[in-house]
Amino acid sequence: MGKITKLLDTLNRLCDTEENKRRQSLWLESECPIRGETQWHGIPGAGVRPGAAMPVTAECLNTLWLEILGFRLDRYYNDPEYYLEHYLRMKIEKFTGFPDDTPIDRNIPIGFGVVFEAGILGQKYYLSPDEEPAFVAAPVITKASDFPAVFDFDSIEIIKTAQRFHNVIRNIAGKEFNVIFPVWFRGPQGVALYIRGFENFLIDLTDNPGFVHRTMRYVTDAQKAFITWRARYLEEPVYKVDLFNDDIPIMSPESYTEFVYPYERELCDLYGGIYYWHSCGDITRHIPDINRLGDIDLLDFGVSMDDKGAGLSTLNRSLNIEMRVLAHRYIQNAADDEIEVYMRDIVVSCRERNIEKYVLRTSGMSLLLGAREDLKRLVRWVELTRKVQGELS
Repeated sequence: MGKITKLLDTLNRLCDTEENKRRQSLWLESECPIRGETQWHGIPGAGVRPGAAMPVTAECLNTLWLEILGFRLDRYYNDPEYYLEHYLRMKIEKFTGFPDDTPIDRNIPIGFGVVFEAGILGQKYYLSPDEEPAFVAAPVITKASDFPAVFDFDSIEIIKTAQRFHNVIRNIAGKEFNVIFPVWFRGPQGVALYIRGFENFLIDLTDNPGFVHRTMRYVTDAQKAFITWRARYLEEPVYKVDLFNDDIPIMSPESYTEFVYPYERELCDLYGGIYYWHSCGDITRHIPDINRLGDIDLLDFGVSMDDKGAGLSTLNRSLNIEMRVLAHRYIQNAADDEIEVYMRDIVVSCRERNIEKYVLRTSGMSLLLGAREDLKRLVRWVELTRKVQGELS
């Protein structure tokens, strides 16, 4: 407990530094930018002005910190005190080591990675010491499955784990810190894929479209029920959903329109909009439908979208964009001049298309060159991205 107390004290001190005040000044405060997951997704506070630069943010996967901080991910996701200690250590290391524009704050989100939502619906998963939680191979639903109409969230094992983490961490951290109970942020298609299995789901699109709709209906109803349950459990209002759609690009735009869009639109309408629509994949072909969803506060142009300008050309309205860069291609395996050329192209594309607010971001960096060298390259990317923006001012 002594180590955690010192870390909380350090976090408190860093929150009040001039550097953090500088970083905070760059962002809107209307929403909590740390939500269903543990990373920052903020909206710039000011639009493009002559000479103004957009914020630069940097992230990496938890697995990169294993070598540097020396902890185990299986224990991290099973022991709330251990989770709190190492979450705080990572948060502090990022703020002090990354010269980017990500503020540090008193939010302590509880997240269990990709397995949380499907785990609520019974999909089995496993923990390992040096990898993020992962699903077992066998999907939990088949064509013969009956989908329940009522969800007893209090009896579900992963929810019980979340409640245990929430209670323990709140008791340790105290009222000064905002401990965030896990949020359902995975979109309906992603959860459907996980509980049905990728191959089965893709075959169903052709051979059994009615079952695809039944599955999507079940997952969407579960998400709506969970968000309502969560608000009641925490005595909090329901706020805008996030939609994480990493697997959207495996579907054609036509399949997205038929099998995914109606359920995302239902969520968007119910909760008054989407805060952050995310996909690591190339969504260029799907942007026209995403445009139709309604109120989106922040749209992710993910790491697989090499040609950001092509994606921007399909937008038919002004949106705040998160421009994310693929780390292993444009940071870890790139020379400085290659980084500058690529980042200059992104900034010029945004300015030519009059994108008022955007974030230049890298996230999802995994271990490649060795943890310390990888993090050095990440810091260098921040420096070069700032340099490019300065030259274009």
